[in-house]
Amino acid sequence: MRLVRVDPEKRMDRWYAVFVFRDLFGTWAVACLWGSRRTAYQRQRLIPCATGAEARALAERIARRKMRRGYREAER
Repeated sequence: MRLVRVDPEKRMDRWYAVFVFRDLFGTWAVACLWGSRRTAYQRQRLIPCATGAEARALAERIARRKMRRGYREAER
């Protein structure tokens, strides 16, 4: 899921992405990536999970939390 947050008054133009995937060793993980749409700044975080269902639930929780803070789904 790709999210963006734009607030011209605060000079805010950010993006956030959350993905669920299996790594090379077969374990499930949630990848969180974020950064600025104006500059090259970006960061990432990988969160290992025991099962695919746990990973999907965690990704949904993270996305809901970001949407409560003002992020919206990005247009494709």
